[in-house]
Parts: sequence; C-alpha cells; structure tokens
Amino acid sequence: MIFMDTAGVRRIESYFARIGAVLGSAKRRASFAIYAMGLLGGAERKSVEPMAALVCRNPKKMDAAHQRLLHFVTCSLWSDLEVRRVAAQYALAAMTEREPIEAWILDDTGFLKQGVHSVGVQRQYTGSAGKVTNCQIGVSLSVATRTEHVPVDFELYLPESWTESPVRRREARIPDTVQFQTKPQLGLAMVRRAVEDGLPGGVVLADSGYGSSSDFRQGLRDLALDYAVGVDPRRSCGSSMHNRAAEATR
Repeated sequence: MIFMDTAGVRRIESYFARIGAVLGSAKRRASFAIYAMGLLGGAERKSVEPMAALVCRNPKKMDAAHQRLLHFVTCSLWSDLEVRRVAAQYALAAMTEREPIEAWILDDTGFLKQGVHSVGVQRQYTGSAGKVTNCQIGVSLSVATRTEHVPVDFELYLPESWTESPVRRREARIPDTVQFQTKPQLGLAMVRRAVEDGLPGGVVLADSGYGSSSDFRQGLRDLALDYAVGVDPRRSCGSSMHNRAAEATR
C-alpha cells in the first residue's frame, strides 16, 4: 500500500497525465497507472497478476483485470521510447533546478535468470554477478548531476543466439527490424537519441566494454561530445597521430 499526502497525489497525477498524453486511449492510461503503482508499491511480487489483484477486489472480475493488464504490457500498441522520453524530461526538469547535468553514464546490468525462455537470456558475463552466468543484459544511459542521477534510456542486448534463430525470434515476437547489435552500438544509439532530444549535455562516461570500440569513440567525436572512457590496453586505439591526439584530448 502506498500512502501519499495531498501534494504527493497531485504530483503523481500530473506525471501520469503527461504519460497518458503519449499513451492515448483511456484503457492504456488506466493500465499504465495500475502497473506503475504496482511497481512503486511494497508488494514482493512485481508481476501483473498480483498488481491486478491490488485494484480488483471482486474475485469474479479478477481474471478480466489480469488479462487487461497483461495485454497492456505485452500486446498494446504504445511506444516505450516515447514514454521514456517524457519520463526523462519530467525528472530532468526537477534535477536541473538544483544543479546542472555533469555526466552521461553508459553501463550494462545483468538480470539473473533460471530458464532459457526469457528474451535475450544466455550464459554470458555480467558485472552484477562478477562471472559468466545465465542472465539477460540490459544497456542503460543515465544522466547525472553532482549528487543525483536518473536513467533516461534502456535497450535489451540480444545475443546472436537469439537474433540468428528464426524459432526464437518467432516465439518471442522479435520484429524483423531488430537485428544484432553490440553493446557499444546500442550505447551509441542511445547517446544519439539523447542528443536529438536535446537533453542537457555532459561528459560521456563508460567502461572499457564500450570505450575499447574505436567506432564508439568515433561516434562520440562525430557528435562533438567530450568523453572519458576505459580502453583495454591490449587493443589498438588507432594507428594515426590524429587518432592518438584525439584520444589524449578527450
């Protein structure tokens, strides 16, 4: 159960209204509100069935409520990119009132899994566990001030074991437009979107999983962004004096 004062209720209603403008239909807006409050609530399970149970006390209507929420999450036609854009703008407006943006941070996170059916899952290295294990990997872009940070974009990393498997693609309903991309490629695409959206600029920070890619570093230079990234010393940063000088000044 979530308890809020009047001011808190007004803020969350204002936030939901902004997201609702992107979602469009009244049914999608209602389902989003239920799902969001379920994620914010204190329930141990964050799946759609217990979320639906929180708002539907009539056992006879429980299955219908569950199916509506499940449809919103899995099948409803709305843009997660547009929703993230609005959410990021909302958070950044509050953050930048207090202090300026200083950094954009690219990183990836592992989500440990037991089975083989979650989209993108396979045995792979994740810093979350510090080893190779069965997991999904998500690449995220966060924007940070000196004291606060907020994630503004996210992409699920799909290994070639998924993108090159017609059976897995069909079962997971992976669109034909989604092809294999490395983590640096996913990260650079998110940085480009942030630039296009006019997010307040900052120094791009990333570890060697991204910085060791010369294409990634060149992409940041093409966007006229300053960066500080890790580079694996066993990899070449470029043979020309121009490339070495560019790395030294970033």
